[in-house]
Amino acid sequence: MVKFLSEEWIEYAKNYILEKLDPEKDMKSITTSILCIIENVPPNDETINLYIELKNGKLNDLQVSIGEISDGKEAVFVIRGNYGTYKDILEGKLGTAMALLKNRLKLKGSRMEILKIIKPIDGLIESLRKVTDEFEK
Repeated sequence: MVKFLSEEWIEYAKNYILEKLDPEKDMKSITTSILCIIENVPPNDETINLYIELKNGKLNDLQVSIGEISDGKEAVFVIRGNYGTYKDILEGKLGTAMALLKNRLKLKGSRMEILKIIKPIDGLIESLRKVTDEFEK
């Protein structure tokens, strides 16, 4: 497995999602984009952006960047949170819906709309969980 948010992680994640997730069955053919703003990333307390775009349930784009996402893409949902919260979600200690409901993640976008697609999003997170088990301390 590879370190969360590394270049190698991006490639593993893309390949895993494209090979293992069925756009209709697993992802319910959703079309959306999510920008995860991950704050206080160790070791330098950086803010890192994770952009995920799905079209008809298929991964269309996955980018990680410090600062602005390239191509100036606008996400349907912007989810901001601490590195520790994202780590807890990827380790399976905290569910995405619970993190949103407890305000451990801050949402810009429709709360009702994201809750409607939370099941396929959780499937996506589950696949990301399978490619990473290394986190910054």
